[in-house]
Amino acid sequence: MAYGGSETELYSEVLAQVCLAYAMKHSKAMTPSTLNKDTIDDVKSLIETHSAANMNDDDFLDDLIGFGLYPIKRGFTWVDGQGAAMLKVKNRFKLSSTGYTIYNDKLYGKTLTLDNPYVAFLKAKTGAKPDKWNPADMWVMNSDGRKALSDMNKKIKARNKVSLAYANQTLSNQFTDRNIIPISLKKPQQSPHLEIVNSNEYVTRLSLNKTNNPTIEYTMGNKDVKINFTIETIKLEEGQKASKARRNPQSIKGTVVQGSEKHIRLKYHVDNKKVELEYDQSGKSVTRTAEAKMGNLGAKNFQAIIDGTSKQGVRKLNQIQDEFAGEFGEGNDLTKDPWFNGKQFGVVKARHSAMELEPHYLKLADYVRKIWEAIDGRAPEFQRDAKGQLDQAQGLWSKARAGELGVAVGSITNETIKKRVIQNLYEAAASISYATGLNKEERELETLSEPSARRVSFNAGVYVKVY
Repeated sequence: MAYGGSETELYSEVLAQVCLAYAMKHSKAMTPSTLNKDTIDDVKSLIETHSAANMNDDDFLDDLIGFGLYPIKRGFTWVDGQGAAMLKVKNRFKLSSTGYTIYNDKLYGKTLTLDNPYVAFLKAKTGAKPDKWNPADMWVMNSDGRKALSDMNKKIKARNKVSLAYANQTLSNQFTDRNIIPISLKKPQQSPHLEIVNSNEYVTRLSLNKTNNPTIEYTMGNKDVKINFTIETIKLEEGQKASKARRNPQSIKGTVVQGSEKHIRLKYHVDNKKVELEYDQSGKSVTRTAEAKMGNLGAKNFQAIIDGTSKQGVRKLNQIQDEFAGEFGEGNDLTKDPWFNGKQFGVVKARHSAMELEPHYLKLADYVRKIWEAIDGRAPEFQRDAKGQLDQAQGLWSKARAGELGVAVGSITNETIKKRVIQNLYEAAASISYATGLNKEERELETLSEPSARRVSFNAGVYVKVY
């Protein structure tokens, strides 16, 4: 059977809890042959789940086992993936079955209880969703960690003004002592990887023009735009804070972690109006497309980050939009503020609005050609009513939206500033920090307008990303 998004989220998280508990108790990976009710019963005392996951209900256990045995790809099941990944977590952090409990993040709602690791974030009222501060799907804690969390929450609840920095530092200290370990799960692959985020031990450094693809990839045959870049992990010198390193990436002091270089892309997903963070890329010598979805960022947020960091590219886009003023008709025209026209023609999903969009095919084609010219200097031709995605009005509408994002980033002329914009987008999508603006040195390079100073709305908390 096929599993929907909510089912996959439920079963994959609980399965990971079971696999980690099994690894902690037996020091080996759970496999299809060991996934059964007896082994689950043997380890369930080590896990805490929410109401949708009743570990004493036979029907739920049957469904959980069925999901675990379901293939992600031929010869590779969910339990194969989660079993191997959780053994790696167990070994990396030296977890044992004595003292630790594995908590599902769905246990924690918006109530400010002393055992809720999200209390500080909820009380800070940043306007962001909790998973942008900490995307953990599981919280592994021992008694020392639970006490430290309770003590921290007592202090936070007693204060009028909440400092997320205080909460982040407390959780980072508890992570260093291996008392609290938040774990974020991505779709398992055959070679699991662990990445520690926001621990003051490591920081990622971003570079452009190292991939097989251009920084802004805008091509025929799809409705996408992709922003391609490369990151590497730096182990910081003792005493250097990750937040300071991210503020001044050129002055990072530390050593590059061997094998940490990854080619990354932010891919605009037109139907849900989000950019999704993906590892691996298609292109010249790369034979597979991205497999790992590593986070996302909605349209409202990516617009705010670009607007608050540099509008060099937006000004170029606005010039193009000026050429089409009044061309689409009242109520359907392009806007310049906001520059992202995700609601043009009242469209929510273009594939559901073919009839409404079809009369505007020719103007949409003209607009997309202008965008294409701005991105890579050429203007393709489209053939109306042909079979390709861009030969239909709804495909062009989607490509126009993707292109608006592409111009807003790609037409930034200064590479240092472009890199900062991409870094801010990446860190927000990856739940590292939510920041806008430029540091002092970068502002001196921004000659076309009055640049915004760097502002960090919040840094995310420490967590382990399993991918």
